[in-house]
Amino acid sequence: MKVIALADVHQSKNHWKMLEKAVREIRPDLVLIAGDLLPKYDGILAQLSFVPQLKEHAGKIKNLSAELVLMLGNDDNQLVIPEMEKGDNEGLWHYAADRVKKIMGYEFCGCPWIRDYPFAYKYWVAPDSAEKIFIDSIQLGPPAIINNRNEIENIYDFKAYLKNKLSVKESLETMANKVNNLAHSIWLIHDPPINMGFDLCATGDKVGSPVVYRFLLERQPLLSIHGHIHEAPAFNGGIWAGYIGKTLCIQAGQFENKLSYVSFNLKNGNISNLVHSLYGKYE
Repeated sequence: MKVIALADVHQSKNHWKMLEKAVREIRPDLVLIAGDLLPKYDGILAQLSFVPQLKEHAGKIKNLSAELVLMLGNDDNQLVIPEMEKGDNEGLWHYAADRVKKIMGYEFCGCPWIRDYPFAYKYWVAPDSAEKIFIDSIQLGPPAIINNRNEIENIYDFKAYLKNKLSVKESLETMANKVNNLAHSIWLIHDPPINMGFDLCATGDKVGSPVVYRFLLERQPLLSIHGHIHEAPAFNGGIWAGYIGKTLCIQAGQFENKLSYVSFNLKNGNISNLVHSLYGKYE
């Protein structure tokens, strides 16, 4: 089985067209997108108008005989969630956020939740665990969410807001407890793990999740796919894959003008021919 994995297709509207082209050329059986689906340059409120185009791109990928497994990410307007669930029910894609999807003999799980970061939109931000509520020391604007009228609304007590949310740890563990065979499970986790080089920002800050790292170390799924910190391979010396124990971890975020993705073969729980579209083969 041939697989394409990537994240952060929101980098531009053209990235969806580039993905279609890659699917036509490679002819994968599966396309996995670990969050951030909607173009952001017209503003997050405008993303609702992109949904018909998203469905059109997904339909073209499906017509090429590829199954699409995806989830939203931290730069995606949460009001699109009902459309994602509708597309799942219609068979257009498999929406993996906070659920286990059984596809082609494997179990897929998606965690779109991230630890806090400087940017103002906080819907997808969650505490690390029920005991540990991380709030970034840098805030570039008042914490905010989008209300049901598709308007920006400030969060006046951010700590209380986080206390009332399911933690990243709880999200991951809840899904893991529903998986029949963790060693054959594949995880779309938008936030990268700490200590892998996948979390190195252009500023030099390392912002990866310790909860994600511990989860992968303890639970040992077959594969995890991450994004969020798009630029990491450009600043960490080209690191885009590595192992946590027996778990293969991939950073598959985007650059401005080229499509970044990882392709590989998957057979009987074994991954082979792991290649990055920009950095080449993983040795």
